Amino acid sequence: MRRSVLSAVLVLTLAAAGLTACSKADSAETSTTTTTASTVAPFTSETYSNSANWLCRPDLSDDACDIDMDATLLKADGATTVEKFSPAKDPSADCFYVYPTISADKGANSDLVAGSEEKSVIALQFARFGSVCRLFAPIYRQVPLAGIGFGGGSTTTTAPGAQPPREVAYGDVLDSWKQYLANDNKGRPVVLVGHSQGAGHLTRLIKEQIDTNDAVRKQLVSAMLIGAGVPQPGTPGAFTNVPPCEKKSASAKVPTGCVVSYASYLASEPPPEGSYFGQTREGGRIICTNPSTLDAAAGPLDSYFPSGGELGTKGAAVDTPFVRYEGLYDGKCVSDARDWLSLTNTAQPGDARPTDVGGRITPVWGLHLLDMNLAMGNLVDLAGQQIKAL
Repeated sequence: MRRSVLSAVLVLTLAAAGLTACSKADSAETSTTTTTASTVAPFTSETYSNSANWLCRPDLSDDACDIDMDATLLKADGATTVEKFSPAKDPSADCFYVYPTISADKGANSDLVAGSEEKSVIALQFARFGSVCRLFAPIYRQVPLAGIGFGGGSTTTTAPGAQPPREVAYGDVLDSWKQYLANDNKGRPVVLVGHSQGAGHLTRLIKEQIDTNDAVRKQLVSAMLIGAGVPQPGTPGAFTNVPPCEKKSASAKVPTGCVVSYASYLASEPPPEGSYFGQTREGGRIICTNPSTLDAAAGPLDSYFPSGGELGTKGAAVDTPFVRYEGLYDGKCVSDARDWLSLTNTAQPGDARPTDVGGRITPVWGLHLLDMNLAMGNLVDLAGQQIKAL
């Protein structure tokens, strides 16, 4: 995966975030670990029984997750350490990912042929989870950039009687999930991962397929629904049985079977009136999880970004596809008119790391584009801890 492609997909994702919010659309090898037999009813999808309609799965020869994920840790003093990425050899759990609005296809829905943009966002948001779990990522007919205007309503550019575009997209996510659960999961624990549009589809999936299904819910390690307004308990639309991931004390056991969700804004640029994130569409409270601490305290974020050659004020050369900034940002959940993850850049004068990583359009967007990159290390580490805690 070339660094120029990774950088370009950040720009494309940013454009996607802008168009999405303007329309008010919601936002390795096979393991040999012994697992519990599945109790799910037999199911075969016409689409997702074909491995060609997946970006990532253990039996793919051309797996979008099987890429160079090496990173260079850049420290404040300019020192660098190359960190080789090691996929888990025999993971006990799976991760199932639904990507955000990214497709450059024309029309109200994308097709089932992955472009460079779908493959690249896998590198930015999901492939790193391969260090803790088997990876599954379906291609789905999402509402793409060109179809955003049709995404949230009943209007469609397809044939009369066809489903609205967002229903088409969710239908694929549901279909792929049912195929995975009936044929690949075999009772294994699973982490759900999604961002923006992808997180919105997974939120609905949990509500309709997992929240009230005791057997499947017991397999849920966690649901990382990033950049989507997941209602807090007590807010209309909240999950009944899947709580936020919260630690009651620093020494408490890591929680499982729970939700990680946040919308990130700079502390110096808090969400203004009219922001697209930080509350439900109806103005209700949403979950804010600090992925660093899982509580109300501030904590350091572990960030991964696509590298860009010469980085930092001291000219540190970075030759790996990714650069890692450990603790460049501190995060803290804030609950005022909205619920949001407040980020503060910790770089001091002379720091070799950047004082601003960019990723903003206007204040109403905050750092939506970079939600997952800013805390990628925390999210992967948390998933690993939760899997071990089962």
